Amino acid sequence: MEETGNYTYQYWRPAVTVDNVVFSFDGTHLNVLLIRRKNEPFKDKWAFAGGFLDENETLEEAARRELKEETGLAPKHFMEVSAFSELDRDPRGRTISVAFASVVRPTQTAVKAGDDAADARWFPVTELPMLAFDHEHIFRKALWMLRIGFLNAPIAFLLLDDIFTLPEMQRLYTDVYGRNFDRRNFQKKFLSSGLLTQVAQDEADRKSAHAPLFYRFNEGGYAEFRKKLWKL
Repeated sequence: MEETGNYTYQYWRPAVTVDNVVFSFDGTHLNVLLIRRKNEPFKDKWAFAGGFLDENETLEEAARRELKEETGLAPKHFMEVSAFSELDRDPRGRTISVAFASVVRPTQTAVKAGDDAADARWFPVTELPMLAFDHEHIFRKALWMLRIGFLNAPIAFLLLDDIFTLPEMQRLYTDVYGRNFDRRNFQKKFLSSGLLTQVAQDEADRKSAHAPLFYRFNEGGYAEFRKKLWKL
C-alpha cells in the first residue's frame, strides 16, 4: 500500500459498533436487558443496546455512552466479551461489533428507553424473543463468559442484593448454568467456602421456625476461596 504524506494508508475500513449484554437477577430469574429498535434495520425487533463507535472514544467509552443513552443504565464494571465479524451480520454493510457484558444489582434495574430505543425491558434468559442481527450468538457468548466469571471472581454477589438467602443464590446459579443443583451439596459447599457471613436476625424472626436465614458476601474470605479448586 502507498503511504500518504499524513502518515495514513489508503485502505478499506469497516464500520465498528458496540453491543451491551447487561444481566440482572430479580430473586427468581436471571434477566438480560433488551431494547426494541426504533429504526431500520430490524425496526421493532429486540436487540442489545449499542451503536456506532465515535471517532474520539474508546470501545468501552462507546459502550457506556450507548447504554446510558438508550436505557439510562450506568453499570460500574464492563467486561469485554468478544469481537463479532461475520461477513453478513449487518445488512447495512461490513460491520464489526465488540460486545461488552455487565451486571447490576436488583436495586439498579430501573430503565428508560431513549435515543434509538423505542422500548427497554428485562427478559428472563430462558424466555428471550427473537433477536436482531447476530445478537443471539452474542448472548450465548456473553452467558458463557458469565459462567467463567462465576468460577473466578465474586460476580454472583454483584447480581444479588446485599443480603440474600441461599435459595435465592441457588436459583441464580441454576439460571446461569442452565441446570439444577442438589440443594444440600450446593448449600454445604457455599457455607464451608468462607464466602458467606450469616446476618443476625431480629427477635421476631428467631421465634419463627420457618424464618429464612440471610447472608452477605464475606469479602475477607474471598482470598481463601481463590486458593481452592471450586467446582459445582
